[in-house]
Amino acid sequence: NNHQRIAPGGTGHQSHFSGQGQQISTGGDIINHYHEEQNDLNPERTAREGILQALYKLPYGQQKDRNSDRVPGTCEWFMGHRHFQDWRNSKSSCMLWVSANPGCGKSVLAKYLVDELKAIDQRTICYFFFKDDFENQRSARIALSSVLHQLFTQKDSLLSSDVIKRFKSYKAVSDNANYGIWELWDVLAMAAQQQNAGEIVCILDAFDECTDEERQDLAQLLCHFYGVSNSIKKMTSLKFLITSRPYDKIKHDFINTLNIPGLPVIHLKGDGDAEVRMITREIDIYIENRVSCIQENLHLTANEKWLLLKGLKAVPNQTYLWVYLTLEWIEREISHKISESEICKAISTLPRTVDEAYEKILAKSDNSEATKKLLHIVVAAERPLSLAEMDLALAIQHSHKSYEEVPGRPEARVSAYIRHICGLFVTITDKKIYLLHQTAKEFLVTRASMAFRAEILGDHHENPLVRRKRHWKFSLEPSESHRILCTICLWLLLFTDYQNEPITLESKMGEYLDRYIFLEYASKHWVTHFRASDMVESDVAEQLLRICDSSVRVPTWFRIYWTKTQTKFPENFTTLMIGSYFGFESVVRLQLRLYDIAINSVDGTYGRSALSWASENGFDAIVNLLIKGPNARPKGLRARLKSALKKTFRSPVPWEGARVNVLDYFDRTPLIYAAWNGHLDIVQQLVKARANPDIMDRIGGTAISYALCLGKQDIANVLTRLAHTHAIDTIRRDLLWSAVKEGHEPVVKRLLDSGADTEVLNEKNKTILAMAAGRKHTDIVRVLIERGADVNAADVDGHTPLMYALECGAADIARMLTERGADINVADVD
Repeated sequence: NNHQRIAPGGTGHQSHFSGQGQQISTGGDIINHYHEEQNDLNPERTAREGILQALYKLPYGQQKDRNSDRVPGTCEWFMGHRHFQDWRNSKSSCMLWVSANPGCGKSVLAKYLVDELKAIDQRTICYFFFKDDFENQRSARIALSSVLHQLFTQKDSLLSSDVIKRFKSYKAVSDNANYGIWELWDVLAMAAQQQNAGEIVCILDAFDECTDEERQDLAQLLCHFYGVSNSIKKMTSLKFLITSRPYDKIKHDFINTLNIPGLPVIHLKGDGDAEVRMITREIDIYIENRVSCIQENLHLTANEKWLLLKGLKAVPNQTYLWVYLTLEWIEREISHKISESEICKAISTLPRTVDEAYEKILAKSDNSEATKKLLHIVVAAERPLSLAEMDLALAIQHSHKSYEEVPGRPEARVSAYIRHICGLFVTITDKKIYLLHQTAKEFLVTRASMAFRAEILGDHHENPLVRRKRHWKFSLEPSESHRILCTICLWLLLFTDYQNEPITLESKMGEYLDRYIFLEYASKHWVTHFRASDMVESDVAEQLLRICDSSVRVPTWFRIYWTKTQTKFPENFTTLMIGSYFGFESVVRLQLRLYDIAINSVDGTYGRSALSWASENGFDAIVNLLIKGPNARPKGLRARLKSALKKTFRSPVPWEGARVNVLDYFDRTPLIYAAWNGHLDIVQQLVKARANPDIMDRIGGTAISYALCLGKQDIANVLTRLAHTHAIDTIRRDLLWSAVKEGHEPVVKRLLDSGADTEVLNEKNKTILAMAAGRKHTDIVRVLIERGADVNAADVDGHTPLMYALECGAADIARMLTERGADINVADVD
């Protein structure tokens, strides 16, 4: 089932990597350490600029400023909280978790803290605001990239030669390099250890809106760093403040599973009566501020203002979000009929919960179908759409064949229309459309189980009468939302404009996309929506074949799509390759029925076949079709073809199926890509088809070595049974030596976790600990010592790790070794 293999991006490739497995095939993978040297007069400056450009993934400042400023007088109880004061005044690394239910002001508080804790001489403030409504804002990897970009731009001395070297050890320095979470964290920890680092404060808001996998990865890194056994935290001042909802899964990540004893937590709902009273006073301050604004806007009398204040403060358990929604609704309700009686009438029908407020807001729409379609698009969109994009998405029809047939409206008119049908349920910022709050999406979108709804939205407390009356709550089915948006994308991608004027030069991409509104979005995300919808390939088979057809030229949309992979475009990409890359069975089956299909043809950039692309992206059904080749055709046709071909060709017959051991330009096989990305079913299929697990790529890596290195133990077990037994020990030893030599601590850790020996020796009986000490790889030395490496092991010349450390002037390593029992007398004698 191909759907089981789809990554969060929806196109089968992992972590939004490019189809060619960006970490492998570009030569910048975690084992290769291959990179081209810059031919610049100032290579370090060039590297610095490239790193900063690569780290800047999104406008994090704009994302912070989407949140409101605090009302003066609020947030004060938090600033005086003992846990916050301890965290703020600590001289060493520490972490603080701030939890609160939706609408309690977490993001406003986080924004205030960023501005309040503004940089001083020895303090650098970095931040990231997670948001579920924007693809890149759901990524912990992007969060760490943004934090590092802020750190190095505010304190450029921290982007030192050693840090640049560490970046280079991971990937070739370029503007579009994508670093992994553990690589970015490694750099952050390294930067924090520099003598001039000072205090580094990182504020991460709405951590619960991060994708589960990346959230868990970052939580594990945080917990390891702030754990009891990590001595680095005492020598640095790297502080994290994280806000999130009080989900059990977050608590599990931070406290239970990963064991951060004594992790301070502040609950914004308050712990104890005293804190609850302080919070209530601050919400009253917020109410008074907002009512004063309404008084000024609507020219309320003092008594009308008093009636409004009295009614609002009488509602128990208010949150900031409830106050905001309720007052916005009241203002619209009474704006054209202001009187004390109207105010009393509005007060008497006040929504008691945020959900009731949302119902009242949407109930004001006089075109519920149009409102619903717009909300379907907003909740499913991978990124916020612009006003122009939304206008086109709402106007396009199946009968339209080109842009000139789609009616358009000025942006001001589109904005007014959206506000008219949706009220304040959506906001428009910088001409982009957002839902008002994360709870707005949770209010609209159905969930898999009522138990999950109850956990998130508290349905078990909902008034039964309200439940019967609700119209909008849980009214949007995600699969339907994705179907609507996918259909819009398909209609647009079949426009004749791109056939008449195809894009060929990447240098003109920006100008081209400016001319064709929504084309960039449709090109990059239509497959995501297709996979997440309730659509089946047979329903749109003709459209899929037309969209994937590259018989004349590579489709324009595919060139645009490939830009998000940030890698070189694969020239000569055939229709079969496109179908295999995205896992479209209908396209692949139709291609395999062509008499002249070149099943083993390769692209002109990476030298990869359709089987190679499908193997990497995890489409086991496609792999099966390609391996079978003629077997994918009807049996009668297959028999006739084989009979005819055997008279003409010597074995093997051209249509016998895809070759499983074909090498690309990096000497990598489909099996290597499948093993790298953890696709066990595909590995088993390829092995059954006689794929060779011992084939080495250009840098000496094999399918087994990549599986072992990346912790894919189930795959390593399958391949080990087939490989030459002597090869396994050689793989582990060679990879471990290479990783230690190059200073690649994460790979060393992964290999040790998979069973590699800490006492591996070279021909001179030199240990990997001695190698690491002599090359000043402090982190690797620390890992090896923690794993029990012998600190006094001597090579054939009698040299110990301590002696190598002293010879190269690595005082910190020498100190670490002596603290763990290294014999200083041996060094003294020498």
